[in-house]
Amino acid sequence: MCFDDRAATWDDPDKVARSAEVADAIRRRLDLTARPRTLEIGAGTGLLSRALRADLGPTTLADSSPGMLAVAAQVIAEEHLDGWTTALADADDASLPGGPYELVLSQLALHHMEHPRAVIGRIHAVLAPGGHLAVADLDHDPEGAFHRAHGDFHGHHGFDRDHLARWLAEAGFTDVFVETVTMLTKEVEGEARAFPLFLATARRPA
Repeated sequence: MCFDDRAATWDDPDKVARSAEVADAIRRRLDLTARPRTLEIGAGTGLLSRALRADLGPTTLADSSPGMLAVAAQVIAEEHLDGWTTALADADDASLPGGPYELVLSQLALHHMEHPRAVIGRIHAVLAPGGHLAVADLDHDPEGAFHRAHGDFHGHHGFDRDHLARWLAEAGFTDVFVETVTMLTKEVEGEARAFPLFLATARRPA
């Protein structure tokens, strides 16, 4: 999927509303009163971080799409998000930028990554002791229906929650919690289908 070509129109009302729902769920699960230093991976234009802007400290939006990051940088400038920056980074292929962070976010990005277990390990490595991870993604979709219309999709068809929880524990995370946040409705072969979106939170031990 070529995200560069979709960057200019990425921030549609549905995505903004979904990000707000995920942000509300993160606020319910995690204490953000200290305004954590934050990294969002696969950030795109930074919709999730921006939905949490009042709760976050200095924030880095990391993505492998220059087009998405160009839009993100423009929004950062227009909205005067002090301490925010962008970083061209592919979490699949390299170490994550900077750190340590108190919070790492991801929204509908992990399933696009070839090696999600390795990415989870990299997230653990850049988190400060006591820091948290918050990942929102799709439940396992064995039919591949969600991405059926995308002939160039080469990622994962969502995740089994128990498998993801085990990967987090194996990477060294504790306090793993997974819950349904919302449903994504998408037309598949002329029929409206609902796909669960979960939020997984976990902590790197202090």
